[in-house]
Amino acid sequence: MMSRQKFMSKNLGKIVIALSALLAGIVFGRWVATPVTSITSAKTVAASPSPNESKAADDAAAASALEMKNERDRLGKRHSLADILKDHKSRNRVAELTDFVNKLGRGDFASALLSMRKFPRGGDRTMATQLVAARWAEVDPDGALAFAANHKDFGELTTDVFQQLASGDLQSALVRAQTLDDPTQRYEALRGALSVMAEQDPGGALQMAANFGNFPDQLPLSQVIYQQWSADDPAAAALAAAQDTSSTGWRSPLSQVIRNWASQDPQSALNYALTINNPGQEAQSIGQVVRQWGNQDPTAAAGWINSMPNGPARDAAAAALAADVSSSDLSAAVGWAESISDDGTRTSALQRMSQRVLWRDPTNGLATLQSAGVPATILQTVQSRSH
Repeated sequence: MMSRQKFMSKNLGKIVIALSALLAGIVFGRWVATPVTSITSAKTVAASPSPNESKAADDAAAASALEMKNERDRLGKRHSLADILKDHKSRNRVAELTDFVNKLGRGDFASALLSMRKFPRGGDRTMATQLVAARWAEVDPDGALAFAANHKDFGELTTDVFQQLASGDLQSALVRAQTLDDPTQRYEALRGALSVMAEQDPGGALQMAANFGNFPDQLPLSQVIYQQWSADDPAAAALAAAQDTSSTGWRSPLSQVIRNWASQDPQSALNYALTINNPGQEAQSIGQVVRQWGNQDPTAAAGWINSMPNGPARDAAAAALAADVSSSDLSAAVGWAESISDDGTRTSALQRMSQRVLWRDPTNGLATLQSAGVPATILQTVQSRSH
């Protein structure tokens, strides 16, 4: 799925129109499907007339016509956002929301966004919010920015506005972003503009981001760019991130790229991790991918590990899968940990797993670990550390 940043950086007016056309086509196709079939059937019947068959064809055609009329009447009565979002059975949600958003005047956007809070969180509310925000950013960017400045919980509206501005004139958008007094709004503005630049020139966007400094309590702008870059071209993003030493450990740019890559194609991410010429970074990267892959498809992850020869790479993968499945299948987790060839890595994996179980269940955790087959020597060490 396209990231929100990338989605919102496109011309959303065109997307809205495309969605409307698509949904209209789907609705029209559904309306006319049965009558066409009925007409075909009627032609067949004409060759060999039968009163019962003719009546059935007429009834089907009448039912289809009635369904079409009811659908048109129902859509015609939709005048408010509440009407649209409250109908959980609607098969035309995107078309209805698109039509609603396209009819909003400049003075309507603020109340539309604020009204979203009345509805339960979920996909429909998120989609409606994004469509309203994107449309507002397109038709009235100054009004949208003024609203965002006074409503901190709508900070991403600033991102949307500057994605729209940067799509037209990147340099002007970057200059304007730096003039914003509020640091949080300035961050959101730079994030929006740089996300547009990153689509065409991610390397240049990284260099540009370095000029804007750090924003406390915010995701570094460089990581925002790496996220987007790794969604488009993870191999190129990994190559650049491997040279970036601005952060270390799981916060490092390479770790960020590997995690994103793993969510798209864990096998390719693992193949890349095996080429890293740094034992510590290789093991960490393999662990990141396997943990994510284990959440998505533990059978496939287990199959890959079993195909690996004994060695540091397989040990790192087995330790990661053991940690991942320990909360759902402790016996299997112990089995994976016991399959680690290196004594130190195996002991460490079993100890970490045992500590988590004892922390979650201090009363029965020891008995659970014993039943799962954790060696007594491991349990003694973990118990001694906990006292």
